[in-house]
Amino acid sequence: MKKQTSTNNFLSVRNSTAYLRLPTSQSGFSLIEVLISAMILSTSMLGVLSMQFVGLKGTHQSVMKQQALGVVQNAMERMAANRAAVLDGDYVLDSATLDCTTTRPDCSTTTCETEDVALLDKLILVCGNVAEGGLAGDGSRTGGLKIENDDDIVSLPSGSLNIACRNGCALGDVTVTVGWTNRAFKEETTLQNGSISLNLRVAAP
Repeated sequence: MKKQTSTNNFLSVRNSTAYLRLPTSQSGFSLIEVLISAMILSTSMLGVLSMQFVGLKGTHQSVMKQQALGVVQNAMERMAANRAAVLDGDYVLDSATLDCTTTRPDCSTTTCETEDVALLDKLILVCGNVAEGGLAGDGSRTGGLKIENDDDIVSLPSGSLNIACRNGCALGDVTVTVGWTNRAFKEETTLQNGSISLNLRVAAP
């Protein structure tokens, strides 16, 4: 009677262990598959980053062009309001040689001649507006192209302005050229320059 009970217990244990057997095959990713997937992902991310650099570069160049066009428009509006000085050649300008410490004509309290207005316009275009009581280069300037102090806020960093007459200023044909230096991106070691030139014909007053 006891022997039969032992056999039944054995069979019961044996039958119960049959349900605990693990499957002989396993599913999942191997190490090589994981490494290949990581390599593909990193390569695609490099392509996305490269496209971001291209987009940033294009955006920067577009902003610089818009600022340069603003300088050109400002210059043309000032010349259109002072046509006599244009015909006399008083607006001929190379910003590289313009001295921002030049005394500015005070046309707000006295009547200025056309050449004085032209000089003031050129100083504002290149050197910016100076706060009352301030001097060019002491950080009180806003606008303009030349940076002479870390506190100066210019409209076009590293910009240049050239105003030249075509076939003599008496004919009123003027070319306004604004240049700038684009920012370097990524591995670029050479800065690229940009420029915009527009022609203007000023009629006699």
